[in-house]
Amino acid sequence: MLVGAVVPKVQSSLLPRLVQSIDRAVVAVTAENVALVAVEPVRQYTDKGVVAVKTPFKVQLGEGKLYAWCSCGLSKKQPFCDGAHKTVGMTPVRFKMEETREVWLCGCKQTSDRPFCDGTHKTDAVQNTELGQNVAA
Repeated sequence: MLVGAVVPKVQSSLLPRLVQSIDRAVVAVTAENVALVAVEPVRQYTDKGVVAVKTPFKVQLGEGKLYAWCSCGLSKKQPFCDGAHKTVGMTPVRFKMEETREVWLCGCKQTSDRPFCDGTHKTDAVQNTELGQNVAA
């Protein structure tokens, strides 16, 4: 990871190409220089996200309340969304409960019954995947 690098006196006509070539970076541009503030490691994300945990979450949800389930696997507030998906272009699964009840929400992010657990976490594919990584196709 590169943090705080400064490229002095970049020709202004080169700025658009320079900014386009930096993947997932925060760039500060001034008349004097371009500062590369932070670069995230490059990851590939599937439509199901990365494995957050290898077990489901047992939660009590309230009638009429709106919830946002993390679909990308990056949230620090699992199983719910904290906005981390914005770095990878995914969106959370929003849902409203019709009644107050206890449910199992998927933690591996590979379920076919989003956001609810369907047992996919028990498969060898999920169990053999490192946390924070995609399940091999």
